[in-house]
Amino acid sequence: MSEYKNIILIPYRNRKEHLDIFIKDAIPLFEKYLQPYKVIIIEQEHGKLFNRGMLLNIGFNEYKDKSEYFFTHDVDIIPKEECVNELYTKIDISCITGIYTSQCNTLGGIIKFTPEFFIKTNGFPNNYWGWGVEDKALQNRAEYMYHNININKNILNNDENRFNYFTIKNDIDDRQHDNIGHKTSFEYGEFNNLTTENKLIHIMKSGLNNLEYKIISREYIRDDRDDRDDRDDRDDRDDRNNSTIERIKVSI
Repeated sequence: MSEYKNIILIPYRNRKEHLDIFIKDAIPLFEKYLQPYKVIIIEQEHGKLFNRGMLLNIGFNEYKDKSEYFFTHDVDIIPKEECVNELYTKIDISCITGIYTSQCNTLGGIIKFTPEFFIKTNGFPNNYWGWGVEDKALQNRAEYMYHNININKNILNNDENRFNYFTIKNDIDDRQHDNIGHKTSFEYGEFNNLTTENKLIHIMKSGLNNLEYKIISREYIRDDRDDRDDRDDRDDRDDRNNSTIERIKVSI
């Protein structure tokens, strides 16, 4: 039996304002509806373009055998109570569900999946630096590895009712692009024209199977309900086990 029912993975850098709001507004809902759960914030150090896909791979890799379900979750999309109760807790017959995704047929934003799904698809590519397209790459991997898969996508980013389910903040930082035109043309067009063999070669070229990173630090953000009087008597392992939020800073 898994240690957690749900683990929420948040790729992060330079979003303190959004993170503070997320912790204040979303964590109480996770406490109410997603127990037992844990939030993993994977923070990329400065120096390189942001790599959302690789950060999510890292978070999954650190906890891949610890949870029944995983979520990818952008920090600037804060769910409301009806949303968590209705969509986050839903058990889909598929191994992957879109909770809040793009209208462009991708698997970005907020998705829920089993660890078996993410391992089979080899996760996100590690070599997509800068903003964009890693979400389409995961969609392509899912469609290839699970032939004729039907992915239920609940709320799209152009749905008129999306604000009934989410508070959506301005996505202002780390939007720098790197080779965006090539990545877009490949994942939205050229990938589908590859032979079956070459699709698999491309998928296995970059992902969970060749993930490399260094953990710089771990911070365990303890639940406010915890009794803190005996904090000094608990070692780091106790903090890791008792904390509902873990912030992992990484070098990639």
